[in-house]
Amino acid sequence: MRRIHVTEHTIDLIIGRRIFTGCWCCAGLGVSILQMLLLAQAWLVSRQAIVPACVASAWVIGSLAGTRLRGTARLWGSCLIPCILLWLVGPRLVSWRSALVQTALLSDCALMVTAWFLGAISTAWLVQQRPWPAPGERTALARGLIGITTGLFIVWVLPAWAGLIALTCLIPLLALDGLPAGRSPLPAIGNVVERWVCRYWSPDQWQVQLDVRSLPRKWWWSYLVKRSRGSREYVPLTLLASSSVVIMGAVWGAVPTPFAAGLAGTHELGKLGWLLGGQIVALAIAACGMLVARNVVGFPERLVPTSWQARAFALALSMLVILAGSLVTLGMPFLQAPWWLAVSLASYTLAGMIWSLLLPRLRPSIGTLLFAQRHLLLRQGLGLPDTLQQAHERAQEARLTRLFATTEGILLAFMTPVLGVLIDFYGSIDRVLVIIGLCFLLVLTLSALTSVLRSLKRPQRSQFAQSTFQGRAARSWRPGYSHTLLAW
Repeated sequence: MRRIHVTEHTIDLIIGRRIFTGCWCCAGLGVSILQMLLLAQAWLVSRQAIVPACVASAWVIGSLAGTRLRGTARLWGSCLIPCILLWLVGPRLVSWRSALVQTALLSDCALMVTAWFLGAISTAWLVQQRPWPAPGERTALARGLIGITTGLFIVWVLPAWAGLIALTCLIPLLALDGLPAGRSPLPAIGNVVERWVCRYWSPDQWQVQLDVRSLPRKWWWSYLVKRSRGSREYVPLTLLASSSVVIMGAVWGAVPTPFAAGLAGTHELGKLGWLLGGQIVALAIAACGMLVARNVVGFPERLVPTSWQARAFALALSMLVILAGSLVTLGMPFLQAPWWLAVSLASYTLAGMIWSLLLPRLRPSIGTLLFAQRHLLLRQGLGLPDTLQQAHERAQEARLTRLFATTEGILLAFMTPVLGVLIDFYGSIDRVLVIIGLCFLLVLTLSALTSVLRSLKRPQRSQFAQSTFQGRAARSWRPGYSHTLLAW
């Protein structure tokens, strides 16, 4: 009877997913508002773009540190609220009645330290695993694409209420973290095949940790070369993805605050509403396109069908071109009308959404590849690959992902102040946007020419690579060929 009573009070899986998604989106919006509020303070200290750019870099470094912090979500949430209250209510910081007041007593170092702490704690709070279904892929992408614009709009249009709105957005997720674990949704049961595969063929039962000291210096490049044997586009997509993250992240860290300050000086803050409206329309168009192409795109763990892979790859590259072109159109002096700016940012948002959706399907993980091809392996009588081998390869992939994320964060923290210096040097945001967009187009052009030349020199070997991958995946792994430490 006691077990039945607990089950009756457990939240349903679908309802729990919707509840957690809404609370997580509100918390992400509140963090974006706090970030934009801190950058607005940095701008009011010196009226130079380099100061908010350095504060944004400090936030990025703090976010990198936050991804490595361990602890419960309740712990980091309880630490975040006192830090925010100390920052907002302190007599030397921001007043409740006027969020954008002169803060002459705040030095640049104090702002950067505040940004580091807020970035680390907020990131550690948001990325912690909870006994709730994780938010969907499209929800996370939508929050990342419009979060900064929404925070910018609230901070500069409603400065007196920005801090209160941010705290209000954080409360739902904090309340959700306070619920006992017994109220979390029940796990999905799944069908018979999925339960059998998860029970008898699951790499998660092996917790493999790489011995980093015994790895060669350029092991990451050897791993990329090995992955490129099964897919020729793996290395170009990886490099293009990292480059786009650094370039676009630096733009969104250095440009929005001086742009909003310029609009405030000319009494044209209404353009921020046009920009936000354009992004919302673009996301609605992307959602409708996902419904139409659901048989091709599908879930994140699903591969693009073979007949659509070439077209999906070309579409993904064209989205990068549209991203660069949108930066150029945003900086054109004769395209500064509100509706033109809304169209340019809408095209940027739509292209970024499509690129982010296609990237994990064109560059799938090892687990996704094997899960998608398990029926082919069983049909050919090869059997499922050894779980210890797959755990080792997943550990390598996780290590490489972490290495790339750290490198991207460091480069992003370096490039953002560089863009701030360029804005102060030219005295114009538009010229910097045009320069960045043209440089990005040049990088894409050189990458396309390099890819064409390599394809002309090297014959097509896709069938051979696929068969080699399947044969290698079916063979058992021998411990003598790698350096690992097993943590049971």
